[in-house]
Amino acid sequence: MQVTTEHIQPYDANRDAADVYALWQAALSSEWPLTQERLQKVLNGNEPQHFVARINGKIVGFVATLKRSYGAEKVGQLLALLIHPDVQRQGIGTALHAAALEHFRSHGLTSVRLGSVSPRFWCGVPDNLPGALAFFQGRGWDLSTTVYDLAQDLTTYQTPERVIQRLHQEKITIASAQNKNVTDVLAFEAKHFANWLPQYEICADLGDYRDLLVARDEDGRILGTLIMYSSTQSHPERTDLIWQDLLGEQAGAMSAVGVAESERGRGIGIALVAGASEILKERGTTNCFIDWVELTDFYAKLGYDKWRSYHPSVRDLANL
Repeated sequence: MQVTTEHIQPYDANRDAADVYALWQAALSSEWPLTQERLQKVLNGNEPQHFVARINGKIVGFVATLKRSYGAEKVGQLLALLIHPDVQRQGIGTALHAAALEHFRSHGLTSVRLGSVSPRFWCGVPDNLPGALAFFQGRGWDLSTTVYDLAQDLTTYQTPERVIQRLHQEKITIASAQNKNVTDVLAFEAKHFANWLPQYEICADLGDYRDLLVARDEDGRILGTLIMYSSTQSHPERTDLIWQDLLGEQAGAMSAVGVAESERGRGIGIALVAGASEILKERGTTNCFIDWVELTDFYAKLGYDKWRSYHPSVRDLANL
């Protein structure tokens, strides 16, 4: 059939949430099982606007979009595009893709990311969805870059002695942030890693100070930071990890590992990851998830291995 704009409608959570979850189950549950609650938490993210394709009253397609601010610039994020397996290759995906791009243009955005930063399902097109890879490549997206999510069972994790010794040698301490010093952590992010600041602000706003791990020198200066997530202590509204159906309900996560450029080469980054691994293990975390990694060899030093792979892409809307 000919799919037109009449078939594409704005998503209404009160009306459409259950049907979109059923669509996710039909299209993706074999590779990416997800609860309806976790799906909805991601869809409720930053300035959401989603669209459904409805044929004969039934939702057969869905596209999710968010906007992300980088200073004065806003970038569109295309979180997910789902088509029911029974009606694929009938133009529904193309129509939803066009609707998402037109939505971004109508709001004055100039670029769009395939995948999203936060909240997100994926940071790009997953390698284990070959149909999605072919769809986006066919529409001119460059999917030549590959990044990874990593994972490790922390049940028997032990920090290598060399990491501990280097930490003492450099006279660096690693500890969780506190309410009284969280503003210093946010100032550090704003100065050194502005793209990650919103994620740190979410943790602070929810009171998850203990999930912000901080490396300081002997004068108390912040040198590096990291975000942790655990099922036992982190706020239930956070979306750091949504793949518990694959990694286990006791899975945890870490992300946004950053060291001030002037302090790199002192073993601070690896010490932060090691410290977070120890803390998460103490909290009862089994599998630990680290998302959106390019430097896989760095994390491999502590036993983290590739779990899933993705192809991110950013394009100017003028070229789409």
